[in-house]
Amino acid sequence: MKYYGFLLLVTCFIASGCTVPEIDEVMLATQLQDAQQAINNAAALDAEPVVPEEYGRAVKLLNFARNSQEKGDIPQSAEFAYQAELVAQIAGAKARQHHARQNAVTVREQIYQQIIKAHEHELEIARIREAILEERLARAMSSRDKGQQQTEQLSTEITHLKTSLRQAELRLSLTGVESLVNISKYTYPTIEATADYERAQASIASITNLIEQEAFVEAETAISKAQRLVDNLYQLAQRNQKAEAEARTIAHISIAKAEVIIQRAQHLNASQHAPQQFQEATGQLKRARQELATNRYEQAQQFAQRAQHTADEAVMMAEAAEFRQRAQRELDRQEAEAQQAVDTLNRKLTAQAKTQVPQLEARLYELATAAYAKAKTAFVNKEYEVAVKTSAEGSDYLERAIANAQQITSAKSDLLKAARQIPKASVIELENSVLIRIRGNAFAYGSTQLQKVFSPTFEQLARVLRRDGFSRYPVRIEVHTSALGNANVNRNVSMGRADTIKRSLVEERVNPERLTAVGLGETQPIVEDGVNKEVQNRRIDIIIKTN
Repeated sequence: MKYYGFLLLVTCFIASGCTVPEIDEVMLATQLQDAQQAINNAAALDAEPVVPEEYGRAVKLLNFARNSQEKGDIPQSAEFAYQAELVAQIAGAKARQHHARQNAVTVREQIYQQIIKAHEHELEIARIREAILEERLARAMSSRDKGQQQTEQLSTEITHLKTSLRQAELRLSLTGVESLVNISKYTYPTIEATADYERAQASIASITNLIEQEAFVEAETAISKAQRLVDNLYQLAQRNQKAEAEARTIAHISIAKAEVIIQRAQHLNASQHAPQQFQEATGQLKRARQELATNRYEQAQQFAQRAQHTADEAVMMAEAAEFRQRAQRELDRQEAEAQQAVDTLNRKLTAQAKTQVPQLEARLYELATAAYAKAKTAFVNKEYEVAVKTSAEGSDYLERAIANAQQITSAKSDLLKAARQIPKASVIELENSVLIRIRGNAFAYGSTQLQKVFSPTFEQLARVLRRDGFSRYPVRIEVHTSALGNANVNRNVSMGRADTIKRSLVEERVNPERLTAVGLGETQPIVEDGVNKEVQNRRIDIIIKTN
């Protein structure tokens, strides 16, 4: 019934579109512990040799439960553990029944043997007394000093003694009959109410009278008949006692099953989810225990079976409620996790929006922003796992962007510091680059030949460009002239000077693929008016791209 109840719950959750949650692992651990304890209790009662089939089945079921647990099949593991506990309790009950029978038989045999030994001692004493009297008689008859009167007296005593001895022998046989009657009564007390018991007692009373009346032949015949009658009585007592013991065991097992199911219902909070069924099952179990205490085993079994059925209903209802609650708790947890992930990514993006990260690592920052939009949409659509996963991807993009931006910023800071060591140059920090501006007459008027006085400047520039932290940055060499003279000439001269600077840097082991030489002539002045505008506009700009 539990299996079909579980299938019903699964079908219900699938139909409603909910995910069936896992059974509580704490509950499973408790069920496994209960099953192991039941097996240990059965082992303490020697159930393994007494009822090997039930005991072995319980152990196998527990092993199946543990294997299912290792494979992650929690519902199947719980069901195996539940069955193992029930079978172990059955094995324990049968073992207790076996020991009780053995103890009863042992006690009866001990009582029976003691009674027989007592009568055997009595008979032995009588025989000794007979032997003594016979010896005295023989001596009297052979003695000349004894008279006829003493001889007759001894003969009379011997006759009485033989009569007593015969009576003792018959009483000894009768004692065996009486003992078996008493054992029958001890085995099954209610046998006193049967006609067979009454006939056995009447036969014993009749035999006793025959012995007292010295009707030894009739008494001996009656004892033989009584023995057969009492044997039948004892067999009847044994059959009734066995039937009663089996009924008692079945009642105990039914009550144990009901207790296990009710305990399971308690673990599932059935008192809240199915209060009527749980209260009814508890009441039926209580009534079953009362009937068992008054030896009304059949009634006890019936009430216990009702308790099982009602408790099963309570368990099924409680499992459904618990599954729904756990499903809702899991859904709430996923929603809260997704909300936190989306909000966290939003805060991180907002915090970096006004920094250099969006400019220095625009691609990664855009990927992070797109991931946030996707995660937000997934959250609105209640796709919480997608929202969490996408938020994590967005956070990863943003963290990489931040790390790269920090690296760029740090390298740029080092570049600025190194560039300031270049003689005859000024350094200007731009958004995505560093500008190294060289003023003065690096070239003679109209010449493309670099003045030797500026050689240290470009040698130091080459050393800066070769440094590990900057060795891959692109470099743009811009040469500007004043507006004096022909514009085309100025452009050609500036281009020749830019090529000269490029060649000098290549000679200083700077990778030529990084270098771009541009002659701009007078096209990009930085000062439009003023006395020194020509001097200021005539310049060399080395632009190092840092992103």
